[in-house]
Amino acid sequence: MSELLREQVYQELKADILAGLYGVGARLSVDELAKKHRVSKTPVKEALNALQKEDLVDIIPRVGYFVSQLTVKDIQDIFELRLIVEAASAEMAARTITDEELLYLENMHSSYVSGDPDSYAHYLQRNREFHCRVALATRNRWLAEVVGRLLDQMQRLLLLRLDLRDSADEMVREHRQLVAALRRKDGALAKRVMVDAINSARQAVLEAIMNGARCPIQP
Repeated sequence: MSELLREQVYQELKADILAGLYGVGARLSVDELAKKHRVSKTPVKEALNALQKEDLVDIIPRVGYFVSQLTVKDIQDIFELRLIVEAASAEMAARTITDEELLYLENMHSSYVSGDPDSYAHYLQRNREFHCRVALATRNRWLAEVVGRLLDQMQRLLLLRLDLRDSADEMVREHRQLVAALRRKDGALAKRVMVDAINSARQAVLEAIMNGARCPIQP
């Protein structure tokens, strides 16, 4: 039972952090979280420790738990790593993806309402699933796990992209182009489409920072 409670709190708290419910650097009170999730302090602490291992929570001894912060250097590093890992993922998936997997990707649709954080969160969850399924199609679970962790960090940044401009059509177009390349078994094209999409996201996020948008970033 304790393991189930820990997993429940972990999943719910992680979703709240990625959705921007808790601001960057915000203190996470164990007492308040225990009341909110209707559990004892133990599963809350265990969930926070698990999130610390994923770099979503910072733990300061004898002080407390805090939502992790991102620097501009962190952002550049995350995007650079995505370019390396996901470009390879797209190229590899072109050789191994099945018709069933392609059909699922083709039928993934979602939208959001400008200014509505809840719809942003749902939209970005679907975007994460799309990229993770491409990685899973490589049949390399280690690669898929790396992509998943990167996208968890990226989700907070992509909120900036959605706040900045109407990017739904752009992101859907990128997904369709990638699926088309995968269906053609064209690894070089799939890689190029993925690189262009990630560079587009990087440009949008950095533009948001320059424009002073609400952002989970420290100088």
